[in-house]
Amino acid sequence: MDLRTIENFLKLTERLNYRKTAEDIYIAQPALSRQIMQLEEDLGVVLFDRHKRKVTLTEAGVYFRDEAKRILGDFERVRQHTAQIHRGEGGEIRIAHSSSSMQFLLPAILARIQKEIPSMQTVLIESTNVYEINALLNRTIDVGFGPNVIVPKEINARTLYAENFVILLPQDHWLSNENFKSLAQLADENFILPSRSESSGYVESIEALCQYHGFIPKVAYQSGNTNTVLRLVEAGVGVSIEPKSALSGQNMNVKHIELTHVSTKSEMRMVWLRGREKELSRFFDIVNTVINERLEKTL
Repeated sequence: MDLRTIENFLKLTERLNYRKTAEDIYIAQPALSRQIMQLEEDLGVVLFDRHKRKVTLTEAGVYFRDEAKRILGDFERVRQHTAQIHRGEGGEIRIAHSSSSMQFLLPAILARIQKEIPSMQTVLIESTNVYEINALLNRTIDVGFGPNVIVPKEINARTLYAENFVILLPQDHWLSNENFKSLAQLADENFILPSRSESSGYVESIEALCQYHGFIPKVAYQSGNTNTVLRLVEAGVGVSIEPKSALSGQNMNVKHIELTHVSTKSEMRMVWLRGREKELSRFFDIVNTVINERLEKTL
């Protein structure tokens, strides 16, 4: 089994025709048939159901096709990165992030990358926790940043910092720091929260916080974008609970109440695929530097 055979196998999965595939890759049809038969023998499976007029993938063939695409994609990424290291270049890092991480953490990390590794190309994708997990498993991103994200065993997570949640309210809302006693006072309010199906831990943390105070939040609008949430609160269509850093750099007509005496915190986590620690070590060093600088400023 070699890369060329796998590539030819993938071509055949697209065409599902031996003659046309052989013409596409400029080899004789019998040679392609022998390659596929040898591949099946090496794997000990049947990849194709062969009929007189058509060829179809077996269930094992579908699985092998999907994994083979991923493997070839990984190999190309490794090949490019190896060449970049040889040339002394910084390479590329693909980062998925929540909107709240851009308010406080990511700008400092990106500035440090630009300073220390100016040749590194950075690809940013604003996303949800669930997207980050799936993208890591599919290797379409290298690292993710999300609040309170819960990860499967294939993924590592590190909490970079924890901060208080804040209640976001329209400026003319009756509740204020002066008369606030507990979250239970918001039991009848309409909430603006991210979709639970996209949160992987974040919304669950907020729901648990509300349930502890005796109610389940009534969700009127769903959005995982901090700016959108702030705009909706400003318009008076609901209230929300966000990490305190969501207010950084904002100048909107909203007020907030910081939940200083609540044990549940917003925990910004960095997530990555297990086994890639060495490959991502330079990036991790930069993250550590930024976190340490931020801690020194708060002491």
